[in-house]
Amino acid sequence: MPRPWSEQRKKSLSSMHAAGRRPDEIATALGLRREQVVARLKLMASWERNRAPFAKALRKRAQTRRARARKAIAGMTRAIATRMPRNRAIAKAYDAGATWREIGAHFGITAEAASAAARRYRRRSAKRRKGRRPARARARKR
Repeated sequence: MPRPWSEQRKKSLSSMHAAGRRPDEIATALGLRREQVVARLKLMASWERNRAPFAKALRKRAQTRRARARKAIAGMTRAIATRMPRNRAIAKAYDAGATWREIGAHFGITAEAASAAARRYRRRSAKRRKGRRPARARARKR
């Protein structure tokens, strides 16, 4: 069964509603039931009511994410200045909330190169841990 609200039908609904036509007239013109048109008009009104609060929430979320990323990049820069290996600092910055793109822009490399650097650090540190037994296993052995 085809979906009743194609882009063309949505545009037609909006233009007919703006022109002041009644839901039953719109339904006849679009080949739908009146209830479908009324439900869609209510949904469109809800979207319009919630547009401003939703946009405000998205802006706030983006602002929080950018602040977290700036803090992570600053921490990465400080860590590198105190002799932390670059790849480890990159991995920690990503874990703290910076994106690969932001990390790459900081170093003048691509996002893929930044991601690869962190993978190299994680793979290397995993190999080091692999040979060790967990502390609990060592304690039981004694």
